[in-house]
Amino acid sequence: MKSPIPQSWDVPSSFRERLGASGGRQRTMAEDGHVLVILHDVPNADDPAIRSARFFWRKADGSWRANDGGPPTIVPLREHVERFRARAEVLEDEVEGARSAADYFRVLHQVAPLLRSVRNMTRALQDARDATRNDRELIAVRDASQEVERALELIHGYAKDGLEFTVARNAEESAANTEHVIRSGHRLNLLAAVFLPITALGSLLGMNLVHGFETWHAPWTFWGVSAASFVLGFWIKSALPKPKVPARPPR
Repeated sequence: MKSPIPQSWDVPSSFRERLGASGGRQRTMAEDGHVLVILHDVPNADDPAIRSARFFWRKADGSWRANDGGPPTIVPLREHVERFRARAEVLEDEVEGARSAADYFRVLHQVAPLLRSVRNMTRALQDARDATRNDRELIAVRDASQEVERALELIHGYAKDGLEFTVARNAEESAANTEHVIRSGHRLNLLAAVFLPITALGSLLGMNLVHGFETWHAPWTFWGVSAASFVLGFWIKSALPKPKVPARPPR
């Protein structure tokens, strides 16, 4: 099985023995003054399960090597951390411009795997710093990784709070609309209840049939029937149940 560590690297044999066909998780190996830092590249937002490993080897003499080339200094490792910082700045702009639940969810979907990767990267760099206590440049890179981790934690918190607030606000607006519909429907029911008796009697008495009320004590019969209809309507109105409006949460 081919080792993922470049064959040209003269690393301790235990480093290759501890690895499989891929880099595996982010971590640091140290032996005889040699330090191997295994990190993951910036996660793909569309498929965060894909993890591309990068290898940074600090030789016993203090020089560095990166598996994808670069100068024999710590610069490639510093640039690796800066790529995460650049991605965090993009997400910070996105969360500041978010307005809907979909916007906040999109930020959360991207920041979650990024934050997890940076946390593991910071842990690996801390282990490397413990193995090389006098490397000031490595300490600076470790500190930069911690700053990126803190920035991503803040972005994750802002996006989560924004999503929860947006959902709660939409639920409150929906409850208010529901309350308005219920009250409007109840008013229509009251109006219909008042005019139901006179509408029914008007339809009945307005039929082209001889019922004896055409000239009987006119016009007092008309006003009497109208008054009785409205009295009956108000009685029906008072008998209607009151609307059940959803209770609002306490403020």
